[in-house]
Order: sequence, then structure tokens, then C-alpha cells
Amino acid sequence: MKKAIFLVSIIFVIASCTQKSKESEEITKIENTLKSVSLLYDSLGIDPSELLSMFERINKAIDSIGYPDAGYKLWIIQSDSTKDFRFMLEGYWPNQAIYDTIHKNELYLNAWNADDKKVWSSMKNISYNRFLLVK
Repeated sequence: MKKAIFLVSIIFVIASCTQKSKESEEITKIENTLKSVSLLYDSLGIDPSELLSMFERINKAIDSIGYPDAGYKLWIIQSDSTKDFRFMLEGYWPNQAIYDTIHKNELYLNAWNADDKKVWSSMKNISYNRFLLVK
């Protein structure tokens, strides 16, 4: 009988801890209300996996700064009508103040190495747009 009560007690404690961690995750999640979208022209034929690994590293730096729900997503554009565009870079940010904080942070700035900067500067930014969430 004591073993059964002990086992039930352990299950209750584990269930309580799991519930609390889920609640705290929901509390700390920040809604993104700012989005940036860049359409990029690539005259050099850059390997998408090279760009993807670059932005994965930059997103890890953004996570380290404390904003895991912010960062970049890279898209390859597949369209018959827009042959000039090859990539779309989507940035998603909680708000302008956090965007500024991230982009001035040393971890973010150091995430861009010399090769990244060279690749990025070789791509022509055809279109850059910012979007604010309507609430």
C-alpha cells in the first residue's frame, strides 16, 4: 500500500512540474508585431544552403540574446512572373524597440562573419518592406 501511495505521489509531482513549465512557456512567449521582407536578386548563383546556414547561426545569436521567437526565415522564390527575384528574407520581430536592441547587441553583430558580409553585400536588395501587425 505504501508503494502505491508513493508512486501516486511521484506521478502527481511530475504532472505538476510539467504543467507549471508549460504555463511559464506560454507566459514568456512574445507576440511578433513587426515583420520585414526583403526580395533579393542573386546574380552570382549563391547556394541556398550557404545562406541558410548563415541565418541559422544569426538566429542562434538572437536566441542567445533572449528572443527565441524573433529572427529570420529564408525562402526561395518560385515564380514564372518574377524571374529577377531569387530569395525572400523574412524577418520577424516583437516590436521596433526589440528589433533595435537585437541589431545593436554584440552577439548579433559578431554572428556576422567576414564571409557572411561578403555574400550578403554581393546580393542586390530589390525590395525591402516593413509590416506592422494591426490589432
